[in-house]
Amino acid sequence: MRLSQRQMEIFNAVMVHKSTTAAAASLATSQPTISRELRELEQHIGFDLFSRFGRRLTPTSQAQLLHAVVARSFVGMDEIGRVAAAIKGYDAAHLRIACIPAYAEAILPVVANRFLKSRPQVHLSVHSLEEVALRHDLTTQLFDIGLTEGSYDYDEAATETINVGELVCVLPAGHRLTSKSVLDPQDFEGLAFVYFSQEDPYRRKLDQIFDAAGISRRYSVETTTATGVCSMVAAGVGVSIVNPLTAAHYATRGIVLRKLSVQITYQLNLWRPAKALRSAHGDQFLRVLHQVAEEIRQRLIISLAHPA
Repeated sequence: MRLSQRQMEIFNAVMVHKSTTAAAASLATSQPTISRELRELEQHIGFDLFSRFGRRLTPTSQAQLLHAVVARSFVGMDEIGRVAAAIKGYDAAHLRIACIPAYAEAILPVVANRFLKSRPQVHLSVHSLEEVALRHDLTTQLFDIGLTEGSYDYDEAATETINVGELVCVLPAGHRLTSKSVLDPQDFEGLAFVYFSQEDPYRRKLDQIFDAAGISRRYSVETTTATGVCSMVAAGVGVSIVNPLTAAHYATRGIVLRKLSVQITYQLNLWRPAKALRSAHGDQFLRVLHQVAEEIRQRLIISLAHPA
């Protein structure tokens, strides 16, 4: 079924403003009109979007799922509006970056700080999305640079990879395994382990290694991001193995890093649109990204060679 632009505007306004009265004000219409059109929308899609208690509206779980998709379309429209305004003001120095949450926290703040010191006139937009949603949104070409964990082929786009090291073991401070400088798969036998989701490509690689060695880890918690994994480990929930960027970022935040005896190379994948659409700002941003990634890789090599 296809929703009209008007239906999406009304639904988004109610979800954002939490009431039909505030939604009506934002759309310059009346509250009865919003209520009527909201019910017509529910009839159109065949399920309730809100539970109603008097004048109070509470979004259903279905509404939350639908809004996760609808909201992205409005972010895209807002982005187009900002670019149009920049062009009108002769200031199109705008660089749009899409990435997974791990990169938005572990490496991009350092890259952005260094980049903006040399190009303060550039406006950076960083959109942090889960890998599945990010893969879809990159095909819209609303972004100048995409940073992904998986490697994908796109028409009218170019990709490259940055080798940022190897996967790293992360342990809670004081864990018995911190007595070793290098951990073998056998060291994880029976331990509480914080997992990535089954869709994660590096989880599949790790599972293959542990399965081949006949090692059984104790399933503790599953989470979708490396930052979530490290936060769980820092809290003592279990141990894990994560990408080197996030591991290095959390090294002073309650976790201990150790080298894994089995080398699993980790690559950051870069996506850019067709060459004709690239900018000099994007070229410079990627040069800084390469520099920072290499610095992190070298620091981690030294740190793992001389563990505290």
